[in-house]
Amino acid sequence: MSVGTDLLDLQELDLALARSRAELADMPEIKALARKRKAYLKLKDEALRLMGRRKDLQTELADLDQDERDCRQAVDDAQRGCVDPSDYDEVQRLELELSDLAKELDKIAFAREELTRRLAEATEQEAQAADYLERYERAIKSDAQAARDKASKLQQEIDDAERRRSALCARIPEDFLAEYERCLKSFNGLAVERLDGAVPSLCRMTLTESSLSDLSREEGITHCPYCHRMLILSEEV
Repeated sequence: MSVGTDLLDLQELDLALARSRAELADMPEIKALARKRKAYLKLKDEALRLMGRRKDLQTELADLDQDERDCRQAVDDAQRGCVDPSDYDEVQRLELELSDLAKELDKIAFAREELTRRLAEATEQEAQAADYLERYERAIKSDAQAARDKASKLQQEIDDAERRRSALCARIPEDFLAEYERCLKSFNGLAVERLDGAVPSLCRMTLTESSLSDLSREEGITHCPYCHRMLILSEEV
């Protein structure tokens, strides 16, 4: 295996590593999870609001039940009271009191019917929200696990590639490796090209006869006279 071949292989490996690192750093699954978690918090707040509404209605209904008990107790007390049938004013007062209590009981019955209906609706909405929230939470957990699996696989690929890179770098002479690293930074990952006839494989600028004549005196690896990348003249050297 020649140094030129090793350099070209190293470049391919570095390009693959860059893609894998970029994919890991910018996984769409992670962004989607962030949006879903934000939506989940809103759903949770809505579920808490519905639970609070249901509890408020239960409290109102309990207060109404107490009002009814108090009202019926007042009816019993009024009916057990000693009223002289011959005392017209007392009889009138008792009838008026009982009439007011009857009206109050009617109001309580009407209010209970409305409150019971609203409580049933609130309870159903709360149950639906809780069920949806549970399913949404399961979906988030499933997506999170899938994202972790994908990230783990990508990281494993990166780790394997880095080990292969270390082994490859160990075979390349230090001066060529140092020049490769310099060109790697200068040319954004495309540091090495091969000569195909009279055309370098990356910059694609056809070399003149004089340039080819100059390159013919070089051995193996030089620099492109146009783009100044490392130029592999022959992978056999």
